[in-house]
Amino acid sequence: MDLAKLSLPKKIILGASILAVISLFFAWIDIGFASASGFQQQGYIFLIFFIYPVYCIIKNIHINKIGGLLSAGLAILAILAFMKSKSGDFFGETINVAGTGMYVFLIASVLLAVGVFLDTKKQQHSFE
Repeated sequence: MDLAKLSLPKKIILGASILAVISLFFAWIDIGFASASGFQQQGYIFLIFFIYPVYCIIKNIHINKIGGLLSAGLAILAILAFMKSKSGDFFGETINVAGTGMYVFLIASVLLAVGVFLDTKKQQHSFE
């Protein structure tokens, strides 16, 4: 795999994957006086959604449109559901304690979806 020869969509996918891993080092839960990283919140489990697109890039095979977009969509839905689960009542106020790491992971998931979409769109045009 030569990084210089990769298309822009594939670079976006790899960059999104790296960003997702980096997000695990940030605070995923932040209450102000206490916080927990993505590793402490088992955020590494969400990386499973990045495996298929990255595997396809490493093996230099085409990303299936449905599989790739499903993978990216599930990553977005999973992190949004996890963020929502971190809401609760505190002295009569509803608060969400989702930290920076979760938002960075959400951005990485959206970038994954963009990269997969652009890559599968490029593949469609190459077949015509």
